Amino acid sequence: MMSEVQDRPQSLAMKIGGVIVLGGLGALCGYGLATLFDPGDTTWPDALATAMAVALIAVGLMSMVVLFTRPSTIPKGCGVLQIVVFLLAGMMFLLPMYAPASIAPDMVFGGIVLLLAIQTVANVMLWRRADEMLRQVMAETSAIAFWALQTALFLYAAAERLGLVETISVWALTGILMAVYLLSSIVASARRGIS
Repeated sequence: MMSEVQDRPQSLAMKIGGVIVLGGLGALCGYGLATLFDPGDTTWPDALATAMAVALIAVGLMSMVVLFTRPSTIPKGCGVLQIVVFLLAGMMFLLPMYAPASIAPDMVFGGIVLLLAIQTVANVMLWRRADEMLRQVMAETSAIAFWALQTALFLYAAAERLGLVETISVWALTGILMAVYLLSSIVASARRGIS
């Protein structure tokens, strides 16, 4: 069942605030993409992880804007959970790269484990509260990502075994996994008319 909450009318201040937030999100996404294509000392797995983190945080912040401006477009009880899931995923990508500069690696890892536990609980709660359409989108996203990644992983593993390509780190594979998952989510959402 879909939420029956009515959309709140948007004031001029709300519209201006929305434009400012979208501009900020654009700047963050621009930074992530600039990091991705920066030929400096950043490795491509770290650049990809930064871009994925920026994208996830941007989606979480945009979802927050939608939650306040068009609440009836989000299934009841799911909006805050979706935002939490996106923001935590983005933070978990950033922490291994930037937190060790000021926090001990074992403490950073402990924080990541805690955030992952919170995100897992939020994901389970999101699934339980989701309406049928949102559950279908989540299932289709997982299926598309699984088949795309399974095929690509097998082909790359065979090429690696034959000595045709170099080994990729698990960190790089995680960035690739998240990129494929986000693209799969867009495809699954578009098929259901969700934008």
